[in-house]
Amino acid sequence: MHRWKSLTMTLAAVAALGSLSVSGQQKPVENQSTVNKQQWDQWFKSLSNWGRWGKDDDRGALNLITAEKAKQASALVKTGQSVSLSKPVSRDTPPSGPQPRKVEAPGAYTSFFLIDGDYLYERQEVTYHGGRLTHFDALCHVSHEGKVYNGYNFKEIVTEAGGCTKLSVNAAKDGIVTRGVLVDLPGKRVTRADLEAWEKKTGVKVSPGDALLLRSTQPGVKPGGFGAAGYDPTVLPFLKERDVALLGNDMAQEGGMIPGLFIPVHSMVLVSLGVNLLDNLGLDDVAALAQKLNRYEFMLVVEPIRVQNGAGSAVNPVAIF
Repeated sequence: MHRWKSLTMTLAAVAALGSLSVSGQQKPVENQSTVNKQQWDQWFKSLSNWGRWGKDDDRGALNLITAEKAKQASALVKTGQSVSLSKPVSRDTPPSGPQPRKVEAPGAYTSFFLIDGDYLYERQEVTYHGGRLTHFDALCHVSHEGKVYNGYNFKEIVTEAGGCTKLSVNAAKDGIVTRGVLVDLPGKRVTRADLEAWEKKTGVKVSPGDALLLRSTQPGVKPGGFGAAGYDPTVLPFLKERDVALLGNDMAQEGGMIPGLFIPVHSMVLVSLGVNLLDNLGLDDVAALAQKLNRYEFMLVVEPIRVQNGAGSAVNPVAIF
């Protein structure tokens, strides 16, 4: 966690420096949103779900996924076809050195096999946060100004030695079953207006307890830099108004930068709204099936691993049509 936090602080500093010209004058930030920090700060307070489900709550918007919501999602199963929403994981060669060891790079996945007589064994080392592995972000993963969801102090509930004593991945230990809504708009920063236009086009309206999933990329096409595709911060009030319970993207969510804020979508959604994130989803297959069936809603099943005090989990979400 320390190395990832240091990397985040470093990138934030670089981003801040990058917004200034040599003369010290402000210049446009690449992929800058129309939302400024003042507006974001106001939304952070006005859209907040802190205290909504009690002062000791650590489930956040997962509370919106009721038993009735799960039953409604199961009623969407018509053909029984299921599709993985996880990106395939390729193995890296484990580095040499003493065991155990820290994995240096976010998003690393190493494994090796050992045959012992008639048995095959496998050892895996995973650093799932980052831009490579499909994963579920717990609410303790990101802080803003020293606070995490529901007003808890980041330093009081999070340590390198013990992980997260509150807001951990185990808030979702019994799994998540809800309605998934796919928005298939690759290659652009998706604004609130884009989401509302997509609803009209497909006839699917985002409703309380839904998982909203955005396909931002196409195979072989790379977005133009960080923030070029994903959720633009203009969607933030939409997420609160519709009571979205889970937010997913095939990238890292961030689709529009705000000077003075490194990850404005992560910070608002995890900390203020208390909405868990699904990062780095693999949405090409589900988009192809959705297009074939002309159906952009389905039952979604997400099962994070029950890691004690974990800040999240690598996952293989499944859409069932």
